[in-house]
Amino acid sequence: MASNVVFQSGANYAEGQAILSPLIQEIANQSEAQVGLESEAEKFGFVMGDALTPKGEITAMVWPEPLRKIDEDEVAPLLSMMQGYTKTYSMDTYAIKHKVTKVFLEWLKKGAHMVGVDTSVAAELSSFKEAIERMVMGSQLTMNELIARTYADGFSVTAAYGAGAASPDGLSLFNANHLVKKTGGTFTNVATGALSAATLEATIELYKSQVKTPNGYRIKTPEIFDLLVPRTLETTARKILNATGDQAGIYAGTGSNANLLNVFSFQGSKVRLVVLDMLGEVGMDGSIIGGASANTKWFLLNREYALRYKAFRIFRLWDNEITMFKNDETDALFTKISTHVGVEHFNPESVMWYAW
Repeated sequence: MASNVVFQSGANYAEGQAILSPLIQEIANQSEAQVGLESEAEKFGFVMGDALTPKGEITAMVWPEPLRKIDEDEVAPLLSMMQGYTKTYSMDTYAIKHKVTKVFLEWLKKGAHMVGVDTSVAAELSSFKEAIERMVMGSQLTMNELIARTYADGFSVTAAYGAGAASPDGLSLFNANHLVKKTGGTFTNVATGALSAATLEATIELYKSQVKTPNGYRIKTPEIFDLLVPRTLETTARKILNATGDQAGIYAGTGSNANLLNVFSFQGSKVRLVVLDMLGEVGMDGSIIGGASANTKWFLLNREYALRYKAFRIFRLWDNEITMFKNDETDALFTKISTHVGVEHFNPESVMWYAW
């Protein structure tokens, strides 16, 4: 059996003879079976932000506040308008190109028109001339990694921007001492414990009672909380929620009473299951997205709050710009794709992290 062909430096005849062999009857495209090629932005609560400057600043106003009781002739106090924390964002360029040598291109042209060659083989051989579809998929994979790492690397400050960057209050995305701008108090969006019915219920109650807005008030309870889990916890989560789809079942998945109602279908504690495919995958730098504990990390997201206040944003100057050019000295053809993009988080009160 011939060794597999790997085009490390573009498609050339020396490496590609096996592909051109008439013994090959079919070349299957396995990309449809790969995770990470569909957008994950919605799963993590990301929205598009306005990229107006290279390193723009995002802030907010901390208000409202209650009216004050005054006497008949007393002057009403002025409304206190306090600016919230300020945070910047940044974007970087990501690119990749594909090369086809003159010799290989000519063999492709010939092979694609040979009499008797299966049409699927001819189509696959012809696709080597472009490789655009694969590079567009690679661009989506890159975008999904940047999004996933925002959560996965949010437990410490390791970068100036994007994944691992500090929240507007200067602390990591997930921190036990987030600062309330107006009152000077603190709140936590971190808890520990393996995923179970008890820890999930306790987490929902902790979020509703402890997490604060910048003016010191508790967050409005969403219509439904999102439970975000890696694929390794999907079955566990479904058993807890007693769910066949993404919504919790009306009856509990635990206990001896078959008619026991499920707390995760109660108003105020409703839970929707979201499976994060990218957690635990290998990233661009060879490291595991989420680290050694990627398979046990889980999150509770207030999607309503995240979307309304654009807690997680994608900034893009250009998207998937595709160019083709020729090396006049070698006659090799190149196809290049590039994008200029960045991701950032601005409202740590929108999500809680659970480490185990």
